[in-house]
Amino acid sequence: MNPAISNDFYKDGFFGYGDQGDFKLWSFAHFAPIILMIGIIVLIYVFRKKIAKSKHEENIRYILGFLMLIEEMSYYWRVLYVGSADPNKSDLLTLLPLQVCEWSCIFSAFMIMKKSKNLYDICYYVCLVCSVIPLFTPIVITNAGPTYYRYYQFWGEHTLPIIAVLYLTFVHGFRPSLIKIYKPICFLLVLAIIAAIANKLIPGADYLYMSGNTEGVPIMGLLPSNVYGRMAVLTAIFLVLFICVYYITQLVMLINKKISERKTVKAD
Repeated sequence: MNPAISNDFYKDGFFGYGDQGDFKLWSFAHFAPIILMIGIIVLIYVFRKKIAKSKHEENIRYILGFLMLIEEMSYYWRVLYVGSADPNKSDLLTLLPLQVCEWSCIFSAFMIMKKSKNLYDICYYVCLVCSVIPLFTPIVITNAGPTYYRYYQFWGEHTLPIIAVLYLTFVHGFRPSLIKIYKPICFLLVLAIIAAIANKLIPGADYLYMSGNTEGVPIMGLLPSNVYGRMAVLTAIFLVLFICVYYITQLVMLINKKISERKTVKAD
């Protein structure tokens, strides 16, 4: 990036970043957002019928969608304002929106605002797998604890899509389909192809960790170094994970149905 237009001032302020280790894994700052997300999901489930009948239901969906779009856009506003904490990513071309979680957030925003079943078919699997994993391995914010905006942006970007998917599941009765599992797989394959092309054309780019840079992501070091081999292995892994998510969902719904039936029998 041209130094004349690199706005890395105020990097020590709220919208900047701190030193490595400012955010500590497995600390209260790590688990607090996850607990908050679970609490919100439980409340949505408990009050799902009241929410569905509420005159403000549409407003709730649009607020969630708006928040997700703001979370995603503000990441780039912040990078333009304070620069990147990673010296290897000083060029904005290495920070294009070519990550799974970024598109999960964008898709989820439009999904919940439009009540789109097509986007739900993609987001249900992608959000409950790809957005859940970073919650337990938030390695990209090791230099941004609760005193920095990046901390809140990261957690909003990764928890709100999960909340949005389960909101449509509980409140509007949307259900995942095993037949439609090809949709999230196709989405990931298309994104992986675009990322592979970008990695080849842009010096220093490592979108989806497809270029072989596994620093900070140990699990990627176990995958083949060849980009096509990585794509094949990752496709197989995500296919298995998506199928597991589907059957876990079916099991939870079955258990919930049995509990509801028992309550109905006791009430009679």
